[in-house]
Amino acid sequence: MIEGIKTLLIDERDLPMALAFFNIIVTTLPAAAAVFYLQSHVFGLLYVVTNLITYQERFILGLHYSSHRAIFKYSALNLIPPYLLSPFFGIPSGIYYLHHCVMHHVENNVFPYDVSSTEPFQRDNFGHLIFYWLRFLIAIWFELPYYALRRQRYGLAFHCVSCIGFFMVTTSALYKMSPVGTMWVFWIYTFVTSFLLMLGNWSQHIFVSPRNPNSNYLLAYNVINVSSNQRCFNDGYHVEHHLHSRKHWSELPTSFMRSLDKYAKEGGLVFEGIDNMAVGYLTFSGQLDKLAEHYVQLGPVEWTKEEIVAELKSRLVPIHRKPKTS
Repeated sequence: MIEGIKTLLIDERDLPMALAFFNIIVTTLPAAAAVFYLQSHVFGLLYVVTNLITYQERFILGLHYSSHRAIFKYSALNLIPPYLLSPFFGIPSGIYYLHHCVMHHVENNVFPYDVSSTEPFQRDNFGHLIFYWLRFLIAIWFELPYYALRRQRYGLAFHCVSCIGFFMVTTSALYKMSPVGTMWVFWIYTFVTSFLLMLGNWSQHIFVSPRNPNSNYLLAYNVINVSSNQRCFNDGYHVEHHLHSRKHWSELPTSFMRSLDKYAKEGGLVFEGIDNMAVGYLTFSGQLDKLAEHYVQLGPVEWTKEEIVAELKSRLVPIHRKPKTS
């Protein structure tokens, strides 16, 4: 079977991603069908929890990288993650590409053009995170197509509205046939995923330097020597990803190592032995001194823990840009 899947791939290095998608097809989809059939809230809760623990993180990052770079030789197969599988992980079919690959990477966390920007918030304030998430949960259905219209991406705007409309109409029709199944498989899961997505984006863009928030080195950070990079296709090399969004995920660590002098010169943040979510947790809980213990010294002058904490605090303040006049 593995050899057969390899023949479908553009690059054999994407085999782990393809296998993750295959495993989801043969386990998650039948489990979702069982929730619809059994109409059991207990089984629905079990389905959501199991899917979150088993596949959520790996699927989202697989969707992420396969949206940047097609992994299959046949275009129809490349539609499976963003259209067939994504609704079972809380993302309506067909909208991830516009939100992430177009808006987030083109606008690069700049508020208000990136509607999921972290810039205007005090990023160690949990209340600001909750507002950030609720805004996404309620407004993204309107803000995302509006963004495409504003940028004159009319085809993407129409596609986005069509996908959102299809999700709403389809889930409403399914609810009439199976209220319990629709609630757990789609609606509750979408609610939970919306928070996880925003928590993830917030944590990855929690440190944004007001000195130059346009710099890729100063709007994100890298995490290295952590197991999550093996599970999630090197997602911890987030600065590298913003610098080279179409670079293959397997090449990010090498690219980072070759650029250590550039990171030191530009003031890029690197943490070792800790993942993005843990970085967010330590920041929210006021434990920047503990986070500083994971800081990787790259410059010629070694900072004290107090200097590291002071630098991290300086990158948490809201950033208010002057509106463009043209």
